[in-house]
Amino acid sequence: MTIENDFLPFATANGANVLTQAQYAALAALATGYQSGVANSAQLNKTWRQSSIMAAVLAQFIVNSTGQPAIDDGTTATLLANLAAAVSANSEALIGSARNLSMYVATASATATLTADEIIVGSALGGLKYTVAGFNKTINLATTGAGGMDTGTAPVSGYVALYAIYNPATGGSALLATNATSAAAPNVYGGASLPVGYTASALVSVWPTNSSGQFIVAFQRDRHVSFAYTGVLTASTASFPSFTALSIGGAVPKNATAVSGELLAGSNTSSTIVLSVAASSTGIGQHAVQQNNATYIVGNYELDLAIPQTMYYTATASAGTLNMSISVSSYRF
Repeated sequence: MTIENDFLPFATANGANVLTQAQYAALAALATGYQSGVANSAQLNKTWRQSSIMAAVLAQFIVNSTGQPAIDDGTTATLLANLAAAVSANSEALIGSARNLSMYVATASATATLTADEIIVGSALGGLKYTVAGFNKTINLATTGAGGMDTGTAPVSGYVALYAIYNPATGGSALLATNATSAAAPNVYGGASLPVGYTASALVSVWPTNSSGQFIVAFQRDRHVSFAYTGVLTASTASFPSFTALSIGGAVPKNATAVSGELLAGSNTSSTIVLSVAASSTGIGQHAVQQNNATYIVGNYELDLAIPQTMYYTATASAGTLNMSISVSSYRF
C-alpha cells in the first residue's frame, strides 16, 4: 500500500520551462527577489521547482521513516510531530540503552520500582525510536496490563522480563512484565498483549522470581543484576579432569550473557587442588583457582556465557577426597 504524500515536485518533466542551474545561479533576483514588472515564467518555475522538490523530499522522508502520510491540509502540527519522529527513527541511539538505570528489591515482593534518567524505546529493531526521560515506574506482578504482567500470572521460581513501554500519542510510559523462564526475552516486546496505545518498548530487566511468584531480593544497575550467593553445584566425589557441562538455569535467565560468583574446593588431605570454570568444553574463557599443599581453596570468577544457562567445570585434587562448590552471585544480560 502506497502511503500518501501530498507534497509534489513542480516542473520536473524533461524540457520543463525552467532556467538552467547556471542561469539560475547567475540570476540577480537570488539576492534581491523578483521586482515589479513582467514575470519571467522560466525564472519563477525554477524557483518553485527548487522549493517544491525539497518539500517533496522532506515529506517522503517523513513517510518512509514513520509510515505516516504527509498531508497538505494547511496545518503544521502533525507534519512537525512526524518529522521529529522521523529524525528520531534515524538516530544512532540503541533501543534499550539507558542512563543510570536501577532497581532494588530489599524484601521479596510482587512489586518493584525501576528508575532511569532516560531510556530509548522503539516500535521495532530498526524502527521508530523515542527517548523517555525521567523514567520512574512501579511494576506489580499480581496485576495485568500496563504496570503489571502482560497476561496470566507471574512464573513460580522462574524469570520475568520487564519492558519499558511508551504511548507516542499521549507521551505516557509504564512497565510491562512477561514470563521469560523458557525463552530469552527479545529486546523489543514481541508478545500480543501490549496495552492499547503503547506501540514502543525496550527490554530493561530480567529478574528471578521465588516460589511465590515474587521478585527475589536483588539489585540491578544498568544491565547487571546482583543477588546473594546461589549454589549451582556441590559435590564430594572423585576428580573431574575434563570439562563437564553444568546447568545454571536455576540461578540465571536465558538472557544472561555473563555470570560471576565464587569457586570453593577442598580435600581431607593436603594436596594440589584445582577448580576451573569455562564457557565451553574446550576451556574458552577459563577461570581457575589453584593451591599446592592445601586442604582448602576459594576464589572468584567472572565468565562470559557461550551457551545460555550453561557453564563448564573441572576439578582435581592430587590426594584425598575432593569437596567442591560453585556459586553464582550476579549476571549481565
